[in-house]
Amino acid sequence: MSHGVPFKIGPPDGRSYPFRVVANGERSNGLALGDTKIPAGTPGPARHVHTHEDEALYVLSGVLTVEVGDERYHAASESFVFMPRGLPHAFGNLGEQEVRAVVLFNSTTLSRMFEEQAEYRASVNGAPDPAVLTEISERYGVRPVGGPLLR
Repeated sequence: MSHGVPFKIGPPDGRSYPFRVVANGERSNGLALGDTKIPAGTPGPARHVHTHEDEALYVLSGVLTVEVGDERYHAASESFVFMPRGLPHAFGNLGEQEVRAVVLFNSTTLSRMFEEQAEYRASVNGAPDPAVLTEISERYGVRPVGGPLLR
């Protein structure tokens, strides 16, 4: 792998939440970065497993509840949580303040999954169909493993 070429990505023209891809990993040797904003009392994604990449969260504000395998963490501001590939995980904002977090993953393709999901969400009126979001995820090796949303 080459060392790459330095680059900067400026502030976005628009935001796509709940998750936004900032750097997709194609120009940064597979290191991808996104950010998320989760309103108070909002569950995150259902329990799932990544088959190709590791994922990590760095909490900027609020308290994010994260379950990784059999562990449950209450990750407050300035906390870092590592979620290795192959280990089921879920997260959500069970608190009373909005959560802002940075998400890291080592993949050049997973960011396309988030982009496709954002495009799908923007194309529908009302709530997105969970089956469509799952189908998009599974094409990228992100598989649901069952269990309730964090509440």
